[in-house]
Amino acid sequence: MEKFSNFIYDNERMPVPPAEFMQRLYDFDNMLVVIPSRLVPNAYVIARRRQLGAGLTDAAIEHEIDQPDTKMCLANGVVPVCLMRKSGPSWDVDVLIQTLKARDIWAHGGADAVADMLEAQEAAEKAKIQKATRDDLWNRSGAGWKSYQARTGASSNRFGERFRLKPGVGTPDVKTVPSGSTAGSGIVLTD
Repeated sequence: MEKFSNFIYDNERMPVPPAEFMQRLYDFDNMLVVIPSRLVPNAYVIARRRQLGAGLTDAAIEHEIDQPDTKMCLANGVVPVCLMRKSGPSWDVDVLIQTLKARDIWAHGGADAVADMLEAQEAAEKAKIQKATRDDLWNRSGAGWKSYQARTGASSNRFGERFRLKPGVGTPDVKTVPSGSTAGSGIVLTD
């Protein structure tokens, strides 16, 4: 079994990634480490070596953290980045590198730029929801107003004026009643 500086042998039952996979990952970022997951079967934790700070003490790791993969990473002096599942007989490092590039804060302009980008996305989503709510309430209030006008007879749009009913087969004859009549709608349906 070949030993790699960027693979931590924590689980003897998990297969070791091939040399070409580990070399490409090392060439992409020499601080990345692959560790078999203790929590998810047939998965590996991609972690980064700790650069700043002393880290947590063994007692703090043991008593404060419940997640087994995070405990394992911190005990080995690395910080978890993402989880990788091996699917099929081949190891595809390109998909992993693309995922890591998408998550790289420095590639997106640093922490402040990413925070601004996330705040802009949240503001756009909030504005979209507010616009949808406003449009929905506007449409409902308009429909309610038209319904109120129709029920109280205050509408200037009469059914007979908007939709001219023509006498014919299967439709009633329509005759209008003089406007001084007490008939509410101003039309009378006759056979």
